[in-house]
Amino acid sequence: MSIKLEFPDDVRPDFTGFPASAFDFFTGLKENNDRTWFKARKDTYDTDVKFVMECLVSEFSANRRPKGFPVQGDPKRGMFRIYRDVRFSKNKEPYKTHAGAVLSRSGGKGDPGIIYIHIEPGESFISAGFYSLDKEFLAAWRTRMATDPDQFLDLVSPFTKPRSKYFLRHRGALKNMPRGFQEHAESPVAEYIKWKHFLLGRKITDKQAQSRNLINLIGEIGNVAENFLAYGWEIQQTAYEDDPRQHMRRKAGQ
Repeated sequence: MSIKLEFPDDVRPDFTGFPASAFDFFTGLKENNDRTWFKARKDTYDTDVKFVMECLVSEFSANRRPKGFPVQGDPKRGMFRIYRDVRFSKNKEPYKTHAGAVLSRSGGKGDPGIIYIHIEPGESFISAGFYSLDKEFLAAWRTRMATDPDQFLDLVSPFTKPRSKYFLRHRGALKNMPRGFQEHAESPVAEYIKWKHFLLGRKITDKQAQSRNLINLIGEIGNVAENFLAYGWEIQQTAYEDDPRQHMRRKAGQ
């Protein structure tokens, strides 16, 4: 019988790397994505995946993160559930075949401006930036780029070079210029104006994910993305000036 370890919400042991059994678990889950298979191996998930991810996130908690690190981790609020929401999906497989967690300014998942950790056999990566910007924030971001394209291009230029360790990700873009920005169709940032997400990332090998050095790789992307995150947070400060709920939004983003 397995023994469930109990820790305070913000405390976990040191992260030493994801065990090989975590990758074996996801390989098996991809081939057997059903409740019977998962239920028989839930202890493996809880111990070798979920708890280890909590340990990793906890390395970046408010009192443990590197000095000046732009975001923080909360092992209770920063992890994504393995259970898929299949209500409106054609894919009815009940489980995700990866583990995911975020670091943010509050430690929770709802903040704009995050570092995302993705663990999946052969497909692990870390990324930083802004995902699923709401209407006001996205409009303000596009306006800033259109008004000062050189500032944005200078900001992202290190991540657009061939063979760069880091790369830009957008996870979906419009085919045409968005409404209100057609006049910028010839702008050097025209393609970026079509984006709905702004992320930079780097790939992580299985070997790197199985090492404590993953902490250093996350710390590195935090440093690399610092100006990128600050750019977005500055835009966020003015994105809701005409919104009567702006004081609530700013409180949530603190």
